Amino acid sequence: MDSTGKVQTGYSSWSLPLPLKEYAMSRVTVYFYSDRWVPIKYCSLGKAILLHQKANLEGKEILLFPANLDPNQLSNSFN
Repeated sequence: MDSTGKVQTGYSSWSLPLPLKEYAMSRVTVYFYSDRWVPIKYCSLGKAILLHQKANLEGKEILLFPANLDPNQLSNSFN
């Protein structure tokens, strides 16, 4: 993440602008999928984005959801 709040990826030349200044401390839940959505941890959006980038560089896929949303309660169309 650079000083402007943009996420810089190590594997692409583009950046994704996010409203980090306003939402960086919002609580999210980090999940991975293994026959169902499994929560890994709760953390701030800013930290979760960095964790997502690191996982992505290691070939792992994790997803971030708002802390008050349980993806296991959603339609199976996401699975």
